[in-house]
Amino acid sequence: MGRDGPRREGEFCPVRIAVAGLGGIGRLHARNASLMRAAELALLVDPDTSLAEAAAAELGAPCSASFDVALLDPAVDAVVIATPTPLHADMVIAAARAGKHVLCEKPLSLKVDAGRAATDAARAAGVALQVGFQRRFDRDFLEARRMIEDGELGELRLLRISHRNRAAPHEGDLTGRLAGPLVDMAIHDFDTARWLVGELAEVTAYGSPGATAIVGRFESGALALIDTTRTAAYGFECSIELMGERSTVRIGFTGASGDLQHLTASGSRIERPADHIERHRDAYADELRAFVACVRSGAAPAVGGEDATAALRLSLAAERCLA
Repeated sequence: MGRDGPRREGEFCPVRIAVAGLGGIGRLHARNASLMRAAELALLVDPDTSLAEAAAAELGAPCSASFDVALLDPAVDAVVIATPTPLHADMVIAAARAGKHVLCEKPLSLKVDAGRAATDAARAAGVALQVGFQRRFDRDFLEARRMIEDGELGELRLLRISHRNRAAPHEGDLTGRLAGPLVDMAIHDFDTARWLVGELAEVTAYGSPGATAIVGRFESGALALIDTTRTAAYGFECSIELMGERSTVRIGFTGASGDLQHLTASGSRIERPADHIERHRDAYADELRAFVACVRSGAAPAVGGEDATAALRLSLAAERCLA
């Protein structure tokens, strides 16, 4: 049934999406959904009624303080979950049992068993589960993957990633809301590493009060060097270098993809994007388009629960090194 009655065979019907969690990333997903021809923003959900009402006024969609409203509405086809991390796995399981397709922000869970349970629930319900690793939809990262697959780099020797936020996303202790930086931030880097190079056989992490450094070895023998911080005062950085036996590819070092390189008589100045939303704005939109396409076609998402759980396992292994 659609909101205005049963859907007729052959009729074009947009995927009706509810967005739960209306902080910065949730509001971005809601805006993207509102602009898509293949999707319809059906409901906005947040227990903070001021956030829900502000988003509803901006986007012209109904709102609710309860996620259950979305799950019980037969007109809602899919949900985007952008709530605090500890809520993700249980919300995914509830959505799957209600027959809703799910795009869940990373991390899918804080424990490996919970990630597996959420993945299994989606599989058992026959619904799509896509996890929010937006780099897999970033055009520069996709081009790097193509170059690897086409053999342009040759055998890979080294992956290096710098993942740096200008400031923490919220004030105060973030552990209860987002988990530690190795789970909240480096999970992106572990997913990128697995996607571009392959499985990591071992990881070791080192920490300081403001940063972490990770050293890893892939099953292929290639090395990984990853650094993360939430306090890079100059701006957001997501730079990556893939060194192969034949050539090297770099992303995020110049003005070609989200960075602006300004050459002056006094030297070179690089202006950085303010945050991950500015840097990956197009990738977030393409991520949602890919999810909607999977819902419509029944195809498996490009990055699912198994990938999210594998990245979490690596993040937790690195975190144990700091204990």
